[in-house]
Amino acid sequence: MNTDTCVSTGVRAPIPAPATSTPRGAGRAVDLATIPWDIPWAMLDEFEAAAVLHVSVKLLRRQRHEGVGPRFRKLNGASVRYRVSELQEFLDKQPSGGGGVPDIRLRRGPGHPRKAVV
Repeated sequence: MNTDTCVSTGVRAPIPAPATSTPRGAGRAVDLATIPWDIPWAMLDEFEAAAVLHVSVKLLRRQRHEGVGPRFRKLNGASVRYRVSELQEFLDKQPSGGGGVPDIRLRRGPGHPRKAVV
């Protein structure tokens, strides 16, 4: 008997999600538990970096082409690698939401009256 089926109805029970992350648009699953967060000079490939940043590999490639995004290194002219410390710096530099004073709004004037419907 299969362990993933219910005994009484034969309906499949939901299988819990693994501790891996698949970046959007990529077919390779990345285990985030194996990333060495405590070693700042550790190098990650673009699939692992995309999983850490929660973006697609395609977005990382476009950011590299445009000269924005996290810093990267090319090894042997082909392999793209990202340092863990530079990914953390990139995330720290991103703007965060909130923190504004909610009741202060700039008023621009009364505006224009609506046209009357005839």
